Amino acid sequence: MPSAGLLGRRERNKAEKRRRIAEAAATLFAENGYARTTTQQVAAAADVADGTIFRYAGTKPELLLMVLNEQVADLLEHGRIAAASAPTVADAVVALIGPLVALVRAQPDNAAPYLREVLFGEAGPHRDEALAVVDGAVEQLAQILAPTLDVEQVGLSLEDSARFVFSTLVNEVLRGVMRCVPVSLEALSVRVGILLRGLGVA
Repeated sequence: MPSAGLLGRRERNKAEKRRRIAEAAATLFAENGYARTTTQQVAAAADVADGTIFRYAGTKPELLLMVLNEQVADLLEHGRIAAASAPTVADAVVALIGPLVALVRAQPDNAAPYLREVLFGEAGPHRDEALAVVDGAVEQLAQILAPTLDVEQVGLSLEDSARFVFSTLVNEVLRGVMRCVPVSLEALSVRVGILLRGLGVA
């Protein structure tokens, strides 16, 4: 039976390889775009065997999710902090989602496939992580909407209303990328206003 010290060393080695793979993939995706980056290039940059990558991400889409999940979670946390001091509900929604829009504008070649995988991708551990990030954002949206949303009048639960707002905005962002016209914060604000008026939110 392996000793605790040996197991600890193995876990550290695994964590180190994962870190190198994630950093290499993030760099190559940022420089070349997701579509033009191969897993072989990532393996070479991370100094691991080609097959090693698939121990940490079973497919190339899962690799993208692994890399961007942490970035998106950090951005949404920044958005949550900004939303807490926003003067209106609309401003709070824009503050929460705004950092995600900034990522899309900065990395359209990566953000579009990432959002597609989150919304429509095959099941996998890193997609599960992405969906957990989405659930966290929806929960934050629900907290923003709660003080002024009349769920009886709208006919949707608070969570369903928040999920509707989030999915509509993400689809708008994705549609903008597909048209090569990324959504601006100003355009996002307009869409947020329309959605909130439809929900009867001040």
